[in-house]
Amino acid sequence: MNQSTKDSTLLKSERDRFVAFAFASADILAELDEDGNILFLDGAISGLLQTEAEWLVGEAFISLVHPDDRERGQKLLEQNAKGERIDHESIHLQTKYGDAVPFSLSGYRLKALKDHYYLTLTFMKHSPDASALPNRDRETGLYEKEAFARSATKKIRDASEKGVEVKLTLVDLPELKNLMDQMPPDAVHALLAEMAEYLRATSLGGDSATMVDDTAYSVLMDEEIDQEEVLRHLFEITKKADPSGKGVRAKVKTVDAEIPALTDQDCANALLYTINQFAEESAEKFDINSLSSGYQHMLNDTVQKIGEFKNTIESGNFKLAFQPIVDLKSGITHHYEILTRIEGESSFDNPFSFISFGEQTGIIGEFDLAMCQRAIEVLLEANAEGHYPKVAVNLSGKSLSSNLYIDSLREITKGHKKIAKQLIFEVTESAKITDFDVANDFLQDMRKAGFLCCLDDFGVGESSFTYLRNLQVDFVKIDGSYVRESMATKRGLHLLKAMANMCKELGIVTIGEMVEDEKVAHILWENGVRFGQGYFFGKPNVDASELINCSQPNPFYQGIMRAKRFD
Repeated sequence: MNQSTKDSTLLKSERDRFVAFAFASADILAELDEDGNILFLDGAISGLLQTEAEWLVGEAFISLVHPDDRERGQKLLEQNAKGERIDHESIHLQTKYGDAVPFSLSGYRLKALKDHYYLTLTFMKHSPDASALPNRDRETGLYEKEAFARSATKKIRDASEKGVEVKLTLVDLPELKNLMDQMPPDAVHALLAEMAEYLRATSLGGDSATMVDDTAYSVLMDEEIDQEEVLRHLFEITKKADPSGKGVRAKVKTVDAEIPALTDQDCANALLYTINQFAEESAEKFDINSLSSGYQHMLNDTVQKIGEFKNTIESGNFKLAFQPIVDLKSGITHHYEILTRIEGESSFDNPFSFISFGEQTGIIGEFDLAMCQRAIEVLLEANAEGHYPKVAVNLSGKSLSSNLYIDSLREITKGHKKIAKQLIFEVTESAKITDFDVANDFLQDMRKAGFLCCLDDFGVGESSFTYLRNLQVDFVKIDGSYVRESMATKRGLHLLKAMANMCKELGIVTIGEMVEDEKVAHILWENGVRFGQGYFFGKPNVDASELINCSQPNPFYQGIMRAKRFD
């Protein structure tokens, strides 16, 4: 065998090996010329697309894409032509009969090989629709805001490294809600889906958009995108859907997408918080004109606050405060809720704003872990002195949605079985739990280990009964707003009693908040509530020696059996 033949054989062997590797992770391989026409196509063509590969060679690849995804497919190829990799983007190809077949598309364009496109397509057996994919809004198929922030952060950073200018664009359709109110549900769904598909197709990489609120979107775009064309196209979509034919005019504002010098996760948290703040600052009307002047300032402020939040945790610059929870019948202090007080100068007005910021930026888990660690240390110190108090520490619903946080909390509590019956985990509803199965599995593991669990703020949020249905707990803390209403109206009293009776049937002990005087304590007990918490029993106290009073009579309350009767 001569050298030329050997070289040819070697090249064929290498080519076959790479093709084999490609097919190991994909169902279809495609090579396109610089104009997007198919030069090579192989794989499960006949089985998936019900046609033969050789019949498609020479055709434009975009003609294989289902019409509903064609605009987005073209956008992906255009981005690819600029040197941006297509990375596992969902797209539908069509069979020769017009049926949509879901694929995950990846690929790259190589200048060294005549500017040809090299694509891999993997058949998606499950979750073919974007709306059914993880981190997607079910109605529009767009990224949920948190997922958008993570994806946008990565794409902005990647674009910056390549010297590509990208823009963060907010699109507002202030009259959209009025239009949707005049339309039947199916038509509303179709309208939102069509606008979402267009914005995805227009966005960087073909999938960089999210819905900020009911009438506004945030989209990451290449700077070359014609904003006027975006406005015109959205108007045409709404005009077609509008029964009156008038349509809705959109507003658009664009700023440079800049990423601060933080980790990717912290950058995503800052971006998410900033987007949310723009939506929340003007509840009646999304003030898109404030974007260009306020965005960078707000982002910088968010970055500064993230640093301050983390520094507070790392430096231990916070104190614990203890507030008693009292048995309404006996007057005995059952346990203390651990609250927090921030020390020194702070840009946060109060502990509530500190906690809220941590939840909204997704970094609350770090603080929850620090509080749990402090709670364990307090119990160990008290036990060493011969005292055995019980304490409750708050866990944000946000934290219970994070496997990383859950694993860390398991590690912190491991080896502390002796104090298990003294530590209560109090789940707050101020941030939504996104995976109840994960959260409940963790809580049940803690309960099996001897720890107790409480559901806080019950009744204040729309999801309270969802929480109660999905999370098995030992205590439910009835929100103070219901306690106040029970003192003011018969309706409020009936609601309070119904909650207490329902919890009793479920084997759950109830705690009433905002007990401000002895009369409230009496009403709670008479309507089935077991424990009370409020200023009547004691304000939060930063003196840990307060804990020695656990299991002792409350100094301000003798118990319901000795309470005076009220008219």
